[in-house]
Amino acid sequence: AFASEAAKTVVQVSGASQQEVTPDTARISLVVNSIQDTIEKAKADNVRQVNKVLAALRDQGIGSEQIKTDTYQINPLYNYEKDKLPVLKGYQVTQRLEVRTGIEQAGTIVNEVTRAGANEIASIRFETADETSSKDKALQEAIQDALRKAEVIAGTLHKRVANITLINESGVFYNPVMLETRMFKAVSADSGAPNIPAGKVTVGANVQVTVELE
Repeated sequence: AFASEAAKTVVQVSGASQQEVTPDTARISLVVNSIQDTIEKAKADNVRQVNKVLAALRDQGIGSEQIKTDTYQINPLYNYEKDKLPVLKGYQVTQRLEVRTGIEQAGTIVNEVTRAGANEIASIRFETADETSSKDKALQEAIQDALRKAEVIAGTLHKRVANITLINESGVFYNPVMLETRMFKAVSADSGAPNIPAGKVTVGANVQVTVELE
């Protein structure tokens, strides 16, 4: 038994995988701001503008399950003058919506919602619909990479991989494409749909694998 244990060599190897995946889903974060002299007017105006945006989305075939309210805020607005108390000048109501759609429809959606009343496109996120599968595949490939290295080491030492004693996941990462689009807050009502390149989603994983060679 002691001779058998002595013949074993313990090796720790690392494995990594990284690939670029074509996204198939866009998450568009849009903002509708309303400013009026009273809270009630600001709320009413915001409801009116949001309803126009929702109607535009329905016209593009976007269902209610593809839309969610991300933020709803009411803030007072003040005039500030030196050596004077702030003077209330009105209220701002802000509603941020997130719209999930296909990549090919993203430019059209941006165009239609800004024409309908959205004041700002805060961001666009391109991702894969099945994030879990992408991560699982990356983890599998990282483990395969580690085992390949272990086999190379074993072959060089004229041994073989006899047992896998430990696998440690060092991290699985998923980096969607994020476009911060505050620089073009609104698209002109008479302009065409913008061309928005989706880029690639980066998915990867790192593992540490400990094996016994004999």
